[in-house]
Amino acid sequence: MYDVRQWATAMLAISFTAMLLVTGRWFIDYRLQHETRTPVVASATVPL
Repeated sequence: MYDVRQWATAMLAISFTAMLLVTGRWFIDYRLQHETRTPVVASATVPL
């Protein structure tokens, strides 16, 4: 019985860690795709 609980706890920890890695990667990819930066030239130009 103790072995089953230990195995279940280990599987839970492994799956939680895997999900954190996957969602962290998705978050980083999302931020890189949707991060808008104003070009320096565009902000420095004056409309005529």
